Amino acid sequence: MNLHNNWRRVGGVVMVATLALFAGACSSDDDSKSTTTTTAKGDKTTESTAKPMSDEAYSAKVAEISTAIKGAGTDLCALSTVTTEGPPEPTNSKQTEEAVGLYVELLNAVAGAFPAESAASSESLRIAANTLQSEAEAAGYPTDFLSGDAGQKALSGDGYTAAMTEYQTIYQAQCAPAAPTDPAADPSASTVPAG
Repeated sequence: MNLHNNWRRVGGVVMVATLALFAGACSSDDDSKSTTTTTAKGDKTTESTAKPMSDEAYSAKVAEISTAIKGAGTDLCALSTVTTEGPPEPTNSKQTEEAVGLYVELLNAVAGAFPAESAASSESLRIAANTLQSEAEAAGYPTDFLSGDAGQKALSGDGYTAAMTEYQTIYQAQCAPAAPTDPAADPSASTVPAG
């Protein structure tokens, strides 16, 4: 499970292909510089291959993504475009708090971008944002919060799932690239001159 898959799910990029939450592990092109830490919680073990990043650099990356979210406004297609990359994996509680804040911002932005007739979906995303924030705070912002069971639980439930399904439907209708036309099926689409 990893933070980046969660981000893509919220942002809608991966939702178009799959609605699986936390669908795999993160990898890097240069894993030789990464560190691996293992934390045991009960019977479960979570691993992180995050490259340690200074708090200042982490904050700068979060601010960059936040600015892009704000710039997208209430345009669902623009939100999908600017959220193709999520925050780096946090390596301490301060970074986790910033990452959670960014998820909350994104959830609220998507909620605000839903059409008026989708008020229930908007409310479900706002509830998920509040739940995510309050549960992360109550847990003390552990580094594995977003990639672990607590983060998954906060971003689940019937209302959340229905909202994300509706978001996928809207995305497909309004934002997905049009399928290429088959010239054999539509003679008017041919680029070959007649005659």
